[in-house]
Amino acid sequence: MDNEYYRKLKRRGQLGESLGLVGMVLLAALFFGAIMARGACVSPDGAVSSARAMGFEDIEVTEHAWFAVGLRGCGTSDAARFTLRGTNPRGSRVNLVVCSGWLLKGDTVRGVE
Repeated sequence: MDNEYYRKLKRRGQLGESLGLVGMVLLAALFFGAIMARGACVSPDGAVSSARAMGFEDIEVTEHAWFAVGLRGCGTSDAARFTLRGTNPRGSRVNLVVCSGWLLKGDTVRGVE
């Protein structure tokens, strides 16, 4: 690339402004991505142990959703939604939904499907 062109832009201050805008856009995209992907860091072990505490046995994780879980029946502070299949205390095989938080929030058993 032509170094003279970049020197002229830098003298006018336009190069710094355009890099600042690109930097802000990249930072916003990184922040948004980190917020949306925080559920990918959540392990299903907490959901399984919560289901066991409710009396379920033979539990298997059938789905791990981490994108837009607030629109899938979980709360806004939840990071992941797990669909589990297990045997309830009465002996029936059922699907169970567990919403899990990430940092300082535990698991919430939302219901049986």
